[in-house]
Amino acid sequence: MSTERILVIDDSRQIIEHLVDQVLPTFGFEATAALDGQVGMAAIRRDKPDLIMLDLNLPHMTGLDILRTMIAEGIDIPVILMTGYGSEKNAVEAFRLGVKDYLIKPFSVDEVIEAINHALVETRLRHDKDKLANQLRRTQADMHRSMNEISTVLGIGKAVASLLSVDQVLERVLEAAIYLSNAEESAIWLLDPKTNQLRTFASQGIKHEGPQQLDLSEDTSAVGQVLRSGRPLRQAIFTGQGIKVKTGYNARAILYVPLISWGNALGVLSVMNRTAPRAFSERDEYLLSALADYAAIALQNARTFQETDNALSTGMGDLRSLVEIIRALTSSLELKKVVQLAVRQIHESWQIEASSLWLVDKRSGGLRVLANVGTPAKLLKQINVPLGRGFVGHVAQTGSPIYTNSVNNHPLHYSTVDHKTGFRTRSLLCLPLMFGGVAIGALQLLNKLNGEFDEQDLERAMAIATAVAIGVTNANLYRQSELRRQQLYAILEHSPNLILFFSETNQLLLLNERARERLDLGRDAIGRRLDSLSLSSALIMLLKQPGAGLQPQTATIQLADNSIWQATLASIARDGRLLIMEQLPQPEN
Repeated sequence: MSTERILVIDDSRQIIEHLVDQVLPTFGFEATAALDGQVGMAAIRRDKPDLIMLDLNLPHMTGLDILRTMIAEGIDIPVILMTGYGSEKNAVEAFRLGVKDYLIKPFSVDEVIEAINHALVETRLRHDKDKLANQLRRTQADMHRSMNEISTVLGIGKAVASLLSVDQVLERVLEAAIYLSNAEESAIWLLDPKTNQLRTFASQGIKHEGPQQLDLSEDTSAVGQVLRSGRPLRQAIFTGQGIKVKTGYNARAILYVPLISWGNALGVLSVMNRTAPRAFSERDEYLLSALADYAAIALQNARTFQETDNALSTGMGDLRSLVEIIRALTSSLELKKVVQLAVRQIHESWQIEASSLWLVDKRSGGLRVLANVGTPAKLLKQINVPLGRGFVGHVAQTGSPIYTNSVNNHPLHYSTVDHKTGFRTRSLLCLPLMFGGVAIGALQLLNKLNGEFDEQDLERAMAIATAVAIGVTNANLYRQSELRRQQLYAILEHSPNLILFFSETNQLLLLNERARERLDLGRDAIGRRLDSLSLSSALIMLLKQPGAGLQPQTATIQLADNSIWQATLASIARDGRLLIMEQLPQPEN
């Protein structure tokens, strides 16, 4: 229902009562009245109504006098002229003075409402344009803020993932958690698998008194609930003592997110507001969850690196080769590149005939080779080894390494693989790829050329298998993080409005699903320049207008199906121009 203000100027009290007291309020308009021209002109100056219903013949000042005065004073308000039969000549003069419509007395209610809607079309479109411009500015600000937040989280994540010290990882993650959520304090609770308890491994905040060593039971604490469920917890209580975190430690607002790596919970990242009555938002939860993904990767990497470093320092041979393999494997986030690099590095550092890397295929429940050297690649990739079958299946199922220098006599020998590939296996060393206590695959070395496999080979290969597991897991987790980032753009794709984004050189960089449908553009339109797109001349004219800084440019566009759209073109500094088209209701006949 409309809320426009209408001023009725007429010397007939009957018409005033009919319009102001009955008709106009019924249709949601705010109506006021004046019985002569001078009073009406004063009301126009004072109240600035949205529409004027003006009688032609008025005492003290005629309707034409009012129209001329409005022009002289620069008052731009739509006017509907009310006149009787025999006043056609004056009505023509009134149209020259800018009236939008006229009514011949006596008139019906339908005629009044139709004339009002016709006269207010431009005013309503102008209001809609201003509303859309404000909405566009808000959307643009939200997009900039989201892009900045994504860049910030990505930068923090990369910095954290590059650290190989657990203490450094914890320190950086805690600082980042406070920065991203504007919290007073942050803490990381880590699970001790031996005691099945959660412990505050590190914390920091504006009222922190040093590292806390208080243990919390996983079975009763809110932190333990987050660890078990794998879902964030966000609460706020601003009355009384607030939320009890532990004995003698309360908070006004808390936000806990799980640290999950390869499906296993490592702990919980938390932020708290102990004194400030500020609740954490969904945006805080999203940003902290993204940080937790990187933190879980970094913690697992740092722990594994420290374990590997400790093992290497005890006397394993060929230290330089092992370190080079570990650095190479953890330097990439592309799964295909990681596995190919792993097998090549391993094969070059060992005197063996063949090597292969197998990963558990969750869909088939077996293992498939991802990379190999020394055996026919095409044939080997066609083989699916059931979990528990053969050396790789047994190692992946049990998580225990195995080696033998007499493969043919070993009960686990899966001769099917040798038969299909034509490769004869004599000696073998097979190790599980362990990450977070779960076997994700197996690494297999075949036919040692400079002797037999022994315990020293097993220890050396275990360090390599750990590095391979890190590299493979990093690649998979990075892919999951990329999917999370892409979700931010899903809203854009499914918007009910038509959205197109052009570069500064008028190259189409993005269009959403509805734009493709209504503008008859295929996905192959991405990357093409404006001049090569089949768009209406009105749209092309709007898009070719020179940039106007932060001021959006608007136009009403009619498409081939006669639908009417409000098109708004806005410049995004250093990025290009955003076109948003919102469908307008069809005007009444």
